[in-house]
Formats: sequence, structure tokens, C-alpha cells
Amino acid sequence: MDTNVARRSVLVGGVAAAAVVAARPTIVSAEPEGVEEARLIASRAELEAVADAYVNALLAHDPSRASFAAGAVFSENDQILPLGEASWKTFMRFGRYRHYFADPQNGEVGLIANPYEVGGGCVFVLRLKVNAAKRITEAEQFVARDPSGAAAYEQLGAPDPVWLEPIPVAQRQAHEALRAVGFMYFEALQRNDGAGIYPFRDDCERIEHARPTVKQKREGYGHSDVATDFTTLSAKAQYEMGMMAFVAEIRDRRSLVVDVERGAVLASSYYDYDGALRKIDFRNGEQWTLPPYFRSSRSHHANEAFKIINGSFRYIEMTFIEVPYATRHAFAGPPMTVRLDYDTPLPLPTPIAVPSRPETHALTERLLDAMMRNCPCAVPLSPEVRYTENGVPLAPGKGLWQSLNGLRDYRVSLADPASGQGGWFGALDERTLFAMMALRYRLEKGLISQIEVIVARPQKPAVGQELATATFTMFTPPLEYDLDPAGFPRPAPALLASAPAGSEVLVQAAGMQEAVLSGAAASRFTARSNGHPLEVPVTLPAGVSARGHRVWLADSAQGLVLDLALRDNTGAVPGAPADRAAPWSDIHARLLKVEQGRPGYSEGLTVRVPFGQGSGWPA
Repeated sequence: MDTNVARRSVLVGGVAAAAVVAARPTIVSAEPEGVEEARLIASRAELEAVADAYVNALLAHDPSRASFAAGAVFSENDQILPLGEASWKTFMRFGRYRHYFADPQNGEVGLIANPYEVGGGCVFVLRLKVNAAKRITEAEQFVARDPSGAAAYEQLGAPDPVWLEPIPVAQRQAHEALRAVGFMYFEALQRNDGAGIYPFRDDCERIEHARPTVKQKREGYGHSDVATDFTTLSAKAQYEMGMMAFVAEIRDRRSLVVDVERGAVLASSYYDYDGALRKIDFRNGEQWTLPPYFRSSRSHHANEAFKIINGSFRYIEMTFIEVPYATRHAFAGPPMTVRLDYDTPLPLPTPIAVPSRPETHALTERLLDAMMRNCPCAVPLSPEVRYTENGVPLAPGKGLWQSLNGLRDYRVSLADPASGQGGWFGALDERTLFAMMALRYRLEKGLISQIEVIVARPQKPAVGQELATATFTMFTPPLEYDLDPAGFPRPAPALLASAPAGSEVLVQAAGMQEAVLSGAAASRFTARSNGHPLEVPVTLPAGVSARGHRVWLADSAQGLVLDLALRDNTGAVPGAPADRAAPWSDIHARLLKVEQGRPGYSEGLTVRVPFGQGSGWPA
């Protein structure tokens, strides 16, 4: 055996790997010829036909027209939903672009395409799992409402022919080898410092929502705009530049479909931007201050296709959607087989006594201070503490804990010692940017066991074509009322006026508020959403429904209630305006002042999340 064969070549397969195999002793197989073909769950043609039938069923708004197995699981944008929901109700047609990926051995097929709704074009990624009976057991799809991306795909018309070229049989790589190369891509991008191993061919091309992003003339690149020459460089030179250092973590990496015949992988992962990085110093002496978009915690669910030839990237096709920070896959993939513990566990905090009202307020300040210091170490947290942010579970110390700098003048603190709960509703300084937060925590056995946070941020649009100052959430219909910093100078006097009430009265008033704001009852009180006045009573538009109302805590001494509810828009109502022509869900956190047993003043925060997402807690 030639000991000079490169280890990398062995890993990725190809001629060098074949030489290693040839040097081993020959093992005679007892299996007959054609056994590989016999083991196929479905052929490429059959898998693509299943995907086509699925698309036709989507357009017919009828799941029965696709070959689903009993108990099939469906998800859209990381939310498990009933078959027939979400884009099953909204897709009208598909454009010209269809890029298939097939894994006959494992019965998986993928598709990138450009469908259209009433509200405009979309970028669509699909994975189907098919059993031996050619029936769909899993349907996982991602929809980015991006009309410009859909138009770019329509102009492209079809995948570059290089995607469709089969890899010569002698050079084909195993499933595991192709996955490994895809993993190297994510490793190169996470905390990109320009010093990694970047296996890009000189002729590597990359498109993002069908837009070419390498070896282009100088132009903007997303929120970096024209701050760098990024798009003029080759793919390898881009990574060697180190501009992507703001990608804090690429987690939950999966291979959706591994297409051995074509040397292609359709992969999936989450790009987390934690807001902690402020600037990047390049080796050429230039300095780049990160734009506002990357100063708060965000996650992109990226679905990326790789064309891999002899272990190097020839073509990359990226699509993505923005999701609430720390969102996880609906289909988790294989579980970890080990748990790694390197540090000596910290001693358990000393439980505190059941606090009085003043002590609850002091504990709230202590918790806020810990968040501003970006460390959960200074508060009495239970080892099993559960923390959610905008309905998504994550570890204390992540998310807002990494980007919160300080508090602004708008602050209301609540205490409910009887239930062991404290709350806070107020304005934040998040890396110099304005945000609003509603917070609830619960003490059990002297330790904080639950923390629930809703954080709303202004969705500032781009000025013209420039994205450098924009902070909007991408590929999501705009809110009816964007968060207005000018609407939160200080709490309204009505919220601070003394108006004690019993907890039962407060809970009843919260139910009245929910009925009025969800259009189920008529009453009049002052109400605002994201700093804008509402017309009360509210009439919900057709296709919008309320669910999941839950009282967080009732402060009897102040006559205040913090509560939460969700609203769903199906996107399927004929004639609906563009902002309601796609499915979405909103989380509403509200601070209510109760006056004489009835709602008096309601201050609300609204955050848009993927259709069907919950609050993270039982209603």
C-alpha cells in the first residue's frame, strides 16, 4: 500500500481512495450481482415523480392527492402542522425553476423551486422521506416569502447543468464522505477568521436565492452593502477574508438529501448571530463596524446545496429563512450518543426565602442586572431552569443575555408573591438599539425555575436599496404596527396610578381584554400595540384567529396584569391585502391596568413568528 496517499483523499473518496481499497486483500462477496439495485427504496425517477405529485397536491390544496403514509408528519418553517395547513392553502402556481436531489438508497428526495402566492413569489425547499411502498412518511418544507428571489429563480429557469452531471462511477463518494465535506463548509464559516481550510475549487460558484455572489462587480452584499469587496472575490478568497466572523455558531447541522450519483448534498443548519461582535479588523488595515441588523440575537435557518467534485466545492446554492433565535429542527436527526462535561459543576445557589413584594422587585432588578452583565451566574437559578425567548427554549446566558446593554426610562415592575412570580415590562438598550421586553419568572423552592421573555424590536426598513441601516426581519410580511421607540418615553400615568384589586378580579379583567382584542366582545378602553393606539373594540380580519391566551401574573397591589396570547393568519382569504396573503402567527404580550374591575389601559408588544408556533408554555 502507498503510504503517501493523502488522508484527505481517503476521507472524501475518489481515485486515491480507490487505490487504498485496491491495496487491501480481496474479499469475495457472496451477494449476487445487482444487489445494490435490489436494495433501492425507489429510483431517481420514482422519487422525482413523488415530489411532482406532492407539488401538484399543494397547488390543488388537497393532501389526498399525494401518496402519504398513515401517520405521516408534516412541517413548514420548523413547525409541525396538520397536513393541509400553511402553504397548502396559499400556493397558486410554481415557476420554471426545479432543482431535484435524490437518494434512492435511503428513500429521500429534495427540491428547490419558486412557487407563488397572492402576496408574491417565494423560495421553496422540500424534503420528502419515502418508504418501501413509495409513500411519504415525512414532509419537511421551508418557504421564504421573497419575491425578488423568486423572480431571480424564474429568470435562471433551471439549475446550472453542472448540477445534473453524474459523477463518474470510479470517482463517486460515499454518503458519509459527502456529508463530511458539507460539514467542512459549516466549520469554515462558523466564527470565520480567514485562517481555516476552505476546499473551494477555483471555478466554484455560489448563488443565494438565485443571486450570484462570487466574482461579481462591486456591489452590495446583504446588510454589509458596499462596505467590502466581498462579492468581487472568489469563493475561497471570500472565506480567507474573514468577513463572516459575525456568524457566532452554525448548529444543528443536517444532511437532508445526499445525492451520490450527482455528488450533491442538500444540507440544513442554523446560523446564529448573537449580537456580541461589534467590529472586524481586516488584515489590510480596514475596519468594518457591524451593521445594526447583527447587533441583536437572530437566527437564519439555511438550506444549502453543495456540488462536490473530488472533495471540493464546485457549486453552492443557498436559501434561507429568518426564524426566532435558537429555533430548532422539527425533525431533529440522530441524537447525540455522549454527553461531554469538562468543567466542575458550579455549586448550587442558596435558595432564597419566599420574598415579599419589595424583595420580589429587588430580585427582578437582580435578574435584569445579570442579563445586562451577560451572565446568569449571579441569580439563584434552578439547575433545571427553563428559559424561553419569543417562544423558543434556550439556555440562560444565550439570546438577549448576549446583546443587552442597559435599561431605558420606560419601566414597570410587577410582583405576585402569592404565586412566587415577578414580572417586568419596559424598554431596553440592545447594543445601542431600542427594544421592548415583557418578562415573567417563577420561584420554586427558593430558586428561579422559569423565565419567559418576549422581546420586540423595530423592523426598520432599508432606505432605497441600502441595507446597512435596516433591522427588519427578512422574508416575513410586515407587522400592522411596527415597534415605535417614540411611543415609549415613560410609562403612561394610568399604568402607575394606585388601583389595588383582587387577583380574581384581575384575571377576569384580563379575559375581558382578550375577548375585546380578539374581536369576540365589544367594550371600550385605551389600548396600544407596539406604541400605536388601537381602535377598540378590535375587529379581527377574516382568516385571523386568536388562541393560547394565558395570564402570566396578576399584581393585586398595583392592579396590573401581564398576559400573553397568539394570533394566527391562514393567508387563504380571497382578496386579502399583501400583508395577510401568507400564513403567519403573532405573539402578543400585554400589560393591562384594571380600573374598577374592568380593563382600563392596555400596552401591547407584538412579535411575528412562523405560522403555528406556540408560546413555548402550556396555555
